[in-house]
Amino acid sequence: MTETALSKMVGRREGGILERVVLAVTFGLVVIFTLFIDGFATAGNLRVVLSNSASLVMLSCGMAVVIISRGLDLSLIAQMVAGATIFSVMVSGGSPASLALLVAVVAMATVGFVNAFLIAYVGISAMLATLASAMFVTGVFRFAILRGEFILLLPKSNPAVMFLAGNILPGVTVPVALMIVTLVATALLLRVSTAGSVIYAMGDNYQAARLTGLPVRRTTVIVYVFASITALLAGLVTSAASGAVDFRTVSSGTLLFDVILVVVLGGIPLRGGRGGIRNILIGAALIAILRNGMTLMNFTTQTQDALRGVVLILAIVIDNYLNPRDTETDTVGDL
Repeated sequence: MTETALSKMVGRREGGILERVVLAVTFGLVVIFTLFIDGFATAGNLRVVLSNSASLVMLSCGMAVVIISRGLDLSLIAQMVAGATIFSVMVSGGSPASLALLVAVVAMATVGFVNAFLIAYVGISAMLATLASAMFVTGVFRFAILRGEFILLLPKSNPAVMFLAGNILPGVTVPVALMIVTLVATALLLRVSTAGSVIYAMGDNYQAARLTGLPVRRTTVIVYVFASITALLAGLVTSAASGAVDFRTVSSGTLLFDVILVVVLGGIPLRGGRGGIRNILIGAALIAILRNGMTLMNFTTQTQDALRGVVLILAIVIDNYLNPRDTETDTVGDL
C-alpha cells in the first residue's frame, strides 16, 4: 500500500472522528439547553428550529457541492438576496408567481454560470471570482432596484408569499419541504449522476482529473449553477418568512460564516474530494441547536457572532489538522 493511499485512509478515519465529536457536542448542548432553558425541549420549539434551519441547510447543500469539488462560493448570500429581490419585485408588480420564479431562476443560474466561467475558463481563483461576483450583484441590485435602500418589504397578503411561508401538508411547512427536496437533489447529484463522480475526482486531485480528460470545466458550471439555485430557494423561504428582503444579510457575513461552519463541522474538508448529505445534516444540527439555544438565552447578536467566530476558527484549524496538504492534493490557487 502506498503512502498516499494510506494517508487517504487515515484522513477518512479522522473525518469519522470529527463527525462523532460534533455529534457528541450536539447531544451535550441538547441536554444542557433542556435542563436550563424553559421550553427548549418542546414540539413547538423543535418545529421552530426545523423551519429556521431550512434556508441554512439549502445554502449548505450548495456550498458543500462547491467545496467537495475543491471550490468556494462567497457569493451565495448575495445570490440568495438578489434572487429573492427579483421574485418579490415581480410579484409585487402583479406578475404571476410562476413567471417571477422563472425569471429569478434564469437570473441566478446566469450568475452561477458567470462564476464558473471565470473560474474554469478564465482561470481566476474561486475565492476572488465569487467575492467580486458578490460585490457586483449586491451593488447592482441595491442601487438599480432598491435605490440605495437595504430592505425591500414583501406583500404578505400575496398568495405566492403566503404559500412560501405556510404549510404544504399538515405539520410540514413549505421551507421544510423545500429543504428535503434540496437534500434529495444534492444526494442525487453527488452519488447518482456522472457529474457527481467528476466532482469527487476534481476535489481529490483537480489536475489529475483534468489531465485524464474528465469534463472538469463543464462540471464546474454544473456545480456553481446548482449552488445558485440552492441560494435562490433559501432566499425565497427566508424573505417570505420574514416579510422582507434584507441586504444587510450580505454585509454582515454572519450567515456565510454559518454555512461554512455547517460544512466544515460536518466533516467536509476544505481540500475537497470527500463528504455528502450526512455531513451536511451533522453540521446543520449543531449550528441550528446552538443558534436556537443562544437566542433563547437572550445572547446579544455581538456575543453570538463572537462565539460563532471562535467555533469557525477552531473548525478550520481542526480541518487543517485532519486534512493536511500533501504533494498529491496540493495545487496552485485551490480557492
